[in-house]
Amino acid sequence: MENVLFLGMGAVGMTFASQFADRGYPFHFLCDTARKEAYERRERIVNGRPYFFPCLTPGEISCPPDFLFVAVKDYQLQEALEILEKVVGPGTVVLSLLNGIDSEEILGEKLGAEKILPCFVARMDSTRENDRLVYSSPGQIVFGEADGKFTPRMERLGRLLEEAGVLFEATGEITRKMWWKFMVNVGINQAGAILRAPYRVFQEVPESLEAAFAAMREVMAVASHSGISLSEEDLQESVRMLRSFNPEGKNSMLQDLEAGRKTEVEMFAGKVCRLGERHGVSTPVNRLFYNLLKTLECQADRGRKK
Repeated sequence: MENVLFLGMGAVGMTFASQFADRGYPFHFLCDTARKEAYERRERIVNGRPYFFPCLTPGEISCPPDFLFVAVKDYQLQEALEILEKVVGPGTVVLSLLNGIDSEEILGEKLGAEKILPCFVARMDSTRENDRLVYSSPGQIVFGEADGKFTPRMERLGRLLEEAGVLFEATGEITRKMWWKFMVNVGINQAGAILRAPYRVFQEVPESLEAAFAAMREVMAVASHSGISLSEEDLQESVRMLRSFNPEGKNSMLQDLEAGRKTEVEMFAGKVCRLGERHGVSTPVNRLFYNLLKTLECQADRGRKK
């Protein structure tokens, strides 16, 4: 068996950790000393089942992990790097389960690019409220080497995920697929958060999809300047994925807004706007989404502090 660590006990981390636990595959969550006792004593409920996830601090780790899954939010990544540096070894394979298209580069600059195996999470509809999480679509880890080659560490990861009961796809075109996921997040997550819409709205109201598609087409435009070709068929693939989700489920950005947490708007609309400025591509929809979401984020934060 591989030595596995997770960092980040949010919806993504809890979803996959519960699947590992169901199969009896050993793992630990990585955390600092201040959080360890509280984390281990807190019962987490996933799809109605109770879990107590095991935790380790960097000082308790005698052997570097074989695989380290990073599942924090984008705005938590810089802080996470400090703890990751303490445990990553020469042979550790680091996988970023974050949204967006920047985290692999950030992790690689700090930990070594050779340790990073690009990946993303697809087809997950987890909804979390405090320590309770439900999902109907269990998620899938899509991974591959940046150069498109199939390597021994990809084979090892595939065996690990199969044994742990986690759905996965090993691909030779990971960069393009990561841009597809980014495009979906920019459209569905942001439109869903602004409209306060569960997945049912996108499944039933065509106009909601058109709002998302408008933002997604701007991603298609900036992606072409990075040598990435995304098409109208890729938009339709996102629709097929949405139809498989729990109608009452909510995307992560909407969940963050409702909980008064900071959102990932900087890595979605903010990133699209910055790329648009760099390449001379107009991005008015994402500029509007950015302004609306920053306003909603501010209002949610004020409501939480009252």
